[in-house]
Amino acid sequence: MYSGKHPIDRTLDALMSYELRRLNNHLPKEKRHLSELLELTDPTVEAVDGSLILLKTADLQELSKIVPEEYWNRVQLPFVIMRRTDLGRSIFTVVGGRFEELTVQKILGNTTDGFHEIYKHREQTFLYRPEVTELVMKLPSLIVIGFGISRELSDYVPRRV
Repeated sequence: MYSGKHPIDRTLDALMSYELRRLNNHLPKEKRHLSELLELTDPTVEAVDGSLILLKTADLQELSKIVPEEYWNRVQLPFVIMRRTDLGRSIFTVVGGRFEELTVQKILGNTTDGFHEIYKHREQTFLYRPEVTELVMKLPSLIVIGFGISRELSDYVPRRV
């Protein structure tokens, strides 16, 4: 079937897709619940490339002060913050579900909504560079930054443990 694209365009698309996947080898292959990670002596998550992402206990404990205990088994870590080159310069999104998006907004102080109001949040969360910097400064070991465009993001879905 003819895609309508010139062979050179298809080649460039394939090359760009390959390079973005290679750039994102450090992203988590799986995510773990906050409740599970708090119980571990050395909390880690496996990355796509097989390396381990170490989540600091101090960062997990700090997060546990923000997230009520009854929601610890709903928040998946680490938080994946994706730089979205297709949306413009310095625009990022939170990869995950509503609990991850609301938690990130709470860490940043952008909302006073409680977790019981989770379904009130229907729009995708967009972050800007200063907010990502603030996140990394507050909970550095819980944040992983990736790079992509919407098509590549559809390929990246970490497993839930």
